[in-house]
Amino acid sequence: MKRSLFGIVVLIMLITIGVISSNAGNKSENEELTEPVTGEQEVGINEGNVAPDFTLYSLEGQEVRLSDYRGKVVFVNFWATWCPPCKAEMPHMEEFYQEKAEEYDAEILAVNITSEESSAQVVEEFINKYEITFPVLMDTEGEQAENFATITIPTTYVIDKNGIIMKRLVGPMSKDRMIELASSID
Repeated sequence: MKRSLFGIVVLIMLITIGVISSNAGNKSENEELTEPVTGEQEVGINEGNVAPDFTLYSLEGQEVRLSDYRGKVVFVNFWATWCPPCKAEMPHMEEFYQEKAEEYDAEILAVNITSEESSAQVVEEFINKYEITFPVLMDTEGEQAENFATITIPTTYVIDKNGIIMKRLVGPMSKDRMIELASSID
């Protein structure tokens, strides 16, 4: 039963990715993802775009805006507690945060897709279990996951000190990969 359910989920994901990929060249869809800004920079979710600003609340209820982190390299990581690759990457991200974030003037904003969780309590228990100290933000409506076209989790956007998206990565992060990415950004 679990295998067939897993197979169905994988099939649906592959079909979804195929549909999105086939529509990637559609100009009207790309226009929805970007909007002009002064100069040549556009707000959008593609590499080279200014990352769309957002405001979310931490698990503790603190308001957090992406734009408040201008001047830092920011890893915006979309994840969920039930996601095995998300569970696998959290210790590596925490290790990077504790040992290297200050050196690279970096921040991690772990955006929990709370709309896909059974409760906020599950998220809190996860954070405690994994002893996470970087900011965990609650996307209670799934709006930011949708805005950032998060189909597969974990998905991480690496944003430079000027708010420009440098990389979009699908799959779990490792400490070494985070160091490599943070060190390549001025």
